[in-house]
Amino acid sequence: MALVFLPLKATLITVMVLTCVDLVTGLAAAKKRKKKITSSGLKKTIIKTLVYEAVVMLGFLTETYMTGDTIPVVKILAGYIGITELKSVLENMEIVSGVSIIKVLIKKLDTQDK
Repeated sequence: MALVFLPLKATLITVMVLTCVDLVTGLAAAKKRKKKITSSGLKKTIIKTLVYEAVVMLGFLTETYMTGDTIPVVKILAGYIGITELKSVLENMEIVSGVSIIKVLIKKLDTQDK
């Protein structure tokens, strides 16, 4: 049964890595804001990761056995999850460093145009 999901290996690993990076940066941001870190917060991350993984797998089944190549269900779902987690990581990094990475990149790109 698990072999059905073998083509998803890289996507599932990517989703898990993104949620783990979000957890680490979230912990650092919480520490910076002097917020209490609780087991219930960590439990939410575990549940979120499991839900994300399940959503991607269900999307794969839908795409493989129902929609075919007509609708790239896995790419849409995994892309949404990835962008959501990346946004959270960038927000956490801004809290920790006090610098918006996106603004710094835009500024660097803007100065290269001149």
